[in-house]
Amino acid sequence: MRWLTLAVAAATTRALTPTQVRSQLALTGETTAALKTQIIKAAKGTRNGVDADERKRATVAALCDELEARQDKQLFAPLTGEHSLVFTTVQGGSSGKIGPFVGAVTQTFIDDVKFENSVELGPLRLALQAKRTPKDGQTYRVDFESLGVELFGVKLFEKDMKGGGAWKLRYVDEDLRIMDTPSLFVLKRRKDDVGLRDVLADPARFMEDPD
Repeated sequence: MRWLTLAVAAATTRALTPTQVRSQLALTGETTAALKTQIIKAAKGTRNGVDADERKRATVAALCDELEARQDKQLFAPLTGEHSLVFTTVQGGSSGKIGPFVGAVTQTFIDDVKFENSVELGPLRLALQAKRTPKDGQTYRVDFESLGVELFGVKLFEKDMKGGGAWKLRYVDEDLRIMDTPSLFVLKRRKDDVGLRDVLADPARFMEDPD
């Protein structure tokens, strides 16, 4: 684990493609848990990826590629609960960027169809309501429905929204999700959204890394 941390740090000091970084890091011998930890660490301080340079983006992409290679596409965990945005390569509003500021982005699955993407920046909250339709086991069509704006918990207005897009799921387990829209998105399930049964089944997964 320590070796992987140092290798990732070295990779971010030079401009490389994700394929070159993946080869340089020799990731095949690393555990899935170690890879997920390194994705979180590499994304730290980038404000959801908004401040990431090309080297940082290539490093995160390489780690995601390796994690995806280990995913059995028939065993995706269900899309439930609340997930916080960790990293994205998109520079628009989906990254949480509002002017020069970047808010906390949360994706909440309401049921098997509806979900909400929200951005919180101080007392301001923007919430996009949308629905998803599975096209196959890996891709979803996404349709926007409405956008609401709240200030200090009071809804100021809500308007209908048109448009949408598509998700391609690349990796999904109980606490991390990687997908393309086609921009890269990495989201982590919130710990406070996980039940006691999940913790008892795999306590190591919920322990903070000492490094």
